[in-house]
Amino acid sequence: MNLFIAKLSRSTTSRDLQKLFAHYGTVISADVIIDHLTGQSKGYGFVEMPEYHEALEAIKELDSTVFQESVIVVRKSQPSVFLDPDKRNQDQTNYSTRIWSRSQYLRDTTTDSESSQPMTNRRNFGYRGSRYKTSTIK
Repeated sequence: MNLFIAKLSRSTTSRDLQKLFAHYGTVISADVIIDHLTGQSKGYGFVEMPEYHEALEAIKELDSTVFQESVIVVRKSQPSVFLDPDKRNQDQTNYSTRIWSRSQYLRDTTTDSESSQPMTNRRNFGYRGSRYKTSTIK
């Protein structure tokens, strides 16, 4: 199971995380995320543990505890929606992370009952100067 650890001290290293989580079971990897521009820790990291029950025990015991003068947060890591192609196609209720495409803004092309010309309805984006007005094209 992958664990996400937040609010780490800036002096915390990957080796420190390895030692901390080793008390609760086998640790495959422990990484503190480093800012490439400054070379300092970003204050969060990831730990991978192969045994599910050991990882749950570590979450239970270490969440909201003091480690190197910081109160850390330990959670189960959630995969990113943007990196997981299976979740991109699912209909999500959180619109801030929902993946949109141009085809979702355009309605289906249909034919008018009075003429054989196709018409396309487009949605107004709701700001001034929008090219996409709700209209029919004949």
